[in-house]
Amino acid sequence: MKSIRILCALAALVFSARLSGSVNPDDLSWESVLEELIPDEELPEAALEQLVEFYEQLHASPLNINTATSDELESLKILSPSQIEAIHAYIYMYGPMKTLGELQLTGGLDWRTRQILRHLVYAGDAIQEKERLSLREMFRYGRSELTLRMDMPLYMRDGFREHTAEELARYPNRSYLGGRLSHKIRYSFNWKGRIRAGFTADKDAGEPFGGRNRAGYDFWSPYLYISDAGPFKTLVAGNYKAVFGQGLVSGSGFSLGKSMSLTGIPSGQTGLKPHSSVSEYGYFRGAGLTFRAGKALSITIMGAYTPADAIVKGDSVVSSFKTDGYHRTELEWSRKHNFITASGAANINYRSNGVSVGATVLSERYSLPTVNGIGYTDVSADWSVRRPAFGISGEIALSGGGGAVLTNNMFRIGRKLSSNVLFRYYSPEFNAPRSGAICESDVRNEAGVLIGLTYSGGRLKSDGYVDMFRHPGSGSGAAGPSNGLEIRVNAAWKASRSDNLDATLRFKSKQKECKPTGTFEYCITWRGRLRWDHTFNRTLSCRTQLFWSRYDFLFEPLSDGTGLSLSSDWNPSPSLSASLQTVFFLTDSYDSSISVYEKGPRYSFGFVTLSGRGGRVVLNLRYKPSARLQFNVKAGSLLYADRDEISSSQQRISSWHKEDINVQLTWKF
Repeated sequence: MKSIRILCALAALVFSARLSGSVNPDDLSWESVLEELIPDEELPEAALEQLVEFYEQLHASPLNINTATSDELESLKILSPSQIEAIHAYIYMYGPMKTLGELQLTGGLDWRTRQILRHLVYAGDAIQEKERLSLREMFRYGRSELTLRMDMPLYMRDGFREHTAEELARYPNRSYLGGRLSHKIRYSFNWKGRIRAGFTADKDAGEPFGGRNRAGYDFWSPYLYISDAGPFKTLVAGNYKAVFGQGLVSGSGFSLGKSMSLTGIPSGQTGLKPHSSVSEYGYFRGAGLTFRAGKALSITIMGAYTPADAIVKGDSVVSSFKTDGYHRTELEWSRKHNFITASGAANINYRSNGVSVGATVLSERYSLPTVNGIGYTDVSADWSVRRPAFGISGEIALSGGGGAVLTNNMFRIGRKLSSNVLFRYYSPEFNAPRSGAICESDVRNEAGVLIGLTYSGGRLKSDGYVDMFRHPGSGSGAAGPSNGLEIRVNAAWKASRSDNLDATLRFKSKQKECKPTGTFEYCITWRGRLRWDHTFNRTLSCRTQLFWSRYDFLFEPLSDGTGLSLSSDWNPSPSLSASLQTVFFLTDSYDSSISVYEKGPRYSFGFVTLSGRGGRVVLNLRYKPSARLQFNVKAGSLLYADRDEISSSQQRISSWHKEDINVQLTWKF
């Protein structure tokens, strides 16, 4: 039976391959580029959302390739030290780039990287003087953007149905406090990337709008960001994020995954940045500033008073934090902002000629005691050395009775080949709730070595890593020391001007407790994806994807999963585009589920996890009547062939299918 599944999927792939044409395709669209920039389907949802926000902001305010510093190019998180050096060497030898087509002449950039850069940089004047901050200039040339989004479910969950008074008196959490609609507002003001201000407001399905929420929306995220204001490098106020060093002490609480480390830049963006996403966890609420104490020295001081949701047990002791941001029932509402964190931090950093050293101290005090105490103080020192042939970065941190160290060393083996060796050790006693460092499960109780290779040569780009890790103490799924191994390989090949092939294979073997034997046994998971993109002409393209997964653990049934995704994009004019995606999935259990990348309105790109037997159809429409106005509509349907109801508890839907419609309006003025 499983062989028939695979043969049918391969037949569909071969059949769609017959639909080919000889054309001169356009460059990759921004939606396609954004998918390329998302590194891993296993990223936490909040980290994925922040990454999308980061690249959307870069796309709105691209860098001038002719004046961009090494630090600015490094912040893009897609360039290695040797590629940055190749860009700067070309500009030094031949002068400023007139067009981005000259990226091909640098000799160090593959086709895919060049396509991504076209959406994040531009070829501007070689000499640009920084303009003085002026209210007149700011209001004259600043640009505002307003985005309104509404999600409309065409189904009824149990939490929204009518309940009797007797039922609610006995089970008060069976009913949601608000309506079924979910809606969001985003407003942003941007003046040349130097002044950014705005807010994000979010109301999830089931949350009350108004009434208990006196401010209307359940979550508000206002922010103000100013850069290059006299002696001040950065000023932030409202909700903001802070990333220093490699993220061991302060990394916004989210790791961007292991595959990001293959660029040699594990921490991503550094410094103070506004928090403009709808994520209700991992940010600071307060103010901070970074000022220049010299040409190469900068000092950051910040403070915050941030509310959070906590689960309180016993004598007012917090057992854990609630990070999903939902406040739909009486119980969830009782936990809303019942915990306050007072934060203070300072960072000093020296950067010169590709060498950076810094130190960070972060101290937080809690309004309620937790299982780890009433607060903590973390200190760290970080360093990095960037040269064309190698890059070395790392951080060492102390917290209470525990320590942590993270180093990432990148070496250029040849013109097209580079390697990474990443070492990490996080002691069981290390406590860094704000950490965003690379890890397998948590930034504590873990040691590991990751060895990666990246090949970039013209039409072919391939990378992969082997990660050997160990948990010296007890952790999730193991009541004692445990080991694990993860291997991931990815290859992307531009077969022709119309065809791109991409393949990914992941293997993970990790010990967990086996109840029948009472011992630790290795749980093995496989995940594979084969993708083919074909462009028929300037208006029509298609994508075919095959998915395979396997879950294998002692005394448990072998669980397999397969999937087939067929999608097409139609762009008849600059003002109109449409995409249609159909997915068929067949998995034995949730352990062998498949993850499929799914397009959507702005800020809502991501992966959807599918398990069981069924299909999903998604239609996206974009209409842009003018340069300032854009409408997005997404309609999706999920159908199951192996069940009569979906989900459980208050989220239960008494049907074998569910449909949603998302509508978004973006106005630039």
